[in-house]
Amino acid sequence: MPFERLSSSNIENTANKAVAALRKGQIIVFPTETVYGLAVRASDEAAVQRLSRLKNRSENHPFMLAFSKIEPLDDFVPDMEPLALRLIRRCLPGPVSLVLDIPPRDSDFYLLPPTVQNAVSRIIPPTDTASQTKTVCFRVPNHPFALKVLAQLDEPIILTSANRTGQSEKSTVDEIITELGSGIDLIVDDGVRSETKPSTIIRVSAGRYSILREGVLKRETLERLTARMILFVCTGNTCRSPMAERICENLIAKRFCCSLDQLEEHGFVVLSAGVSVGGVSSASPQAIEVLRSKGLDLTDHRSQQLNETHIRFADHIFAMTRNHRATILSFWPRADMRLNVLRTDGGDISDPFGCSDKIYADCAQQLELEIGKRLDEIL
Repeated sequence: MPFERLSSSNIENTANKAVAALRKGQIIVFPTETVYGLAVRASDEAAVQRLSRLKNRSENHPFMLAFSKIEPLDDFVPDMEPLALRLIRRCLPGPVSLVLDIPPRDSDFYLLPPTVQNAVSRIIPPTDTASQTKTVCFRVPNHPFALKVLAQLDEPIILTSANRTGQSEKSTVDEIITELGSGIDLIVDDGVRSETKPSTIIRVSAGRYSILREGVLKRETLERLTARMILFVCTGNTCRSPMAERICENLIAKRFCCSLDQLEEHGFVVLSAGVSVGGVSSASPQAIEVLRSKGLDLTDHRSQQLNETHIRFADHIFAMTRNHRATILSFWPRADMRLNVLRTDGGDISDPFGCSDKIYADCAQQLELEIGKRLDEIL
């Protein structure tokens, strides 16, 4: 069988060969960030059937669909629920596979050949509280070669671990050859995989999640990743946004009758950042004193620059001013639907920096009022 050894010098050439093999209806083996995978084009019925026979796959054990980026998932699962969007934004590309409900119509899923639809979907029988549901498992692998192949192919692939159903995952191509032999048309060798566990498979439905297979991503990590994150943004992250962070934590804790330390257990994380942070600084002395008078401690705060991770993880982003909002959008336009100025009337919350203690107290009072309104919307 054709055999390609992957290296930084030949990744482009090898990707071209892999794409050509997939377009010919061949089964290829290539690396992901977890274990080696078997792949065929999702639109190729004959190749999918060959893969099913090679894997000895049963009908109740569907394949997953893999993409080069997250955007096509919107076309397969329109009107996706917030929890699924949160996990997609935070976990993909990465070692996570999401099992999502397919709508009865208006989905690119129905553009796949009927036999392929059957190979990648599972029907969940109706219950007393829910009608029959069809689900599909989606993945966006985080490996440069896999992503390059998927981008060049410009269509989804069927992706499955390189082993027969029921057997253990393989970390070397020699093990794959021993088990699958001549059923493979092309192998891309990226050496021994350092990660021997597969992707974690997560089922998301009706605002809840369940782990169908615990792989690289652990249950404890997933609990943090599913929490709703609220982010406050100002300029230097020493006055308005840190006060807003602590005030918001306190208001949520009161609503759930819990301590600040228990917020994550109730599914909430609150953070703050600045669009122009010159270095790591504590909160301003006036901000610390104003919150101390409210029984809140801000002494452990350290300023941080707003970054890609904040934007990617945040479910609700509240800017102190319209200029802050415009600055954020200039760098992260996709944040638009999650980004608002904090004031519900669209106005600005003025910077108290360098002003009197009374101005700081007035600012804190305004923050508490506006955050309360926003929490009414969020909760």
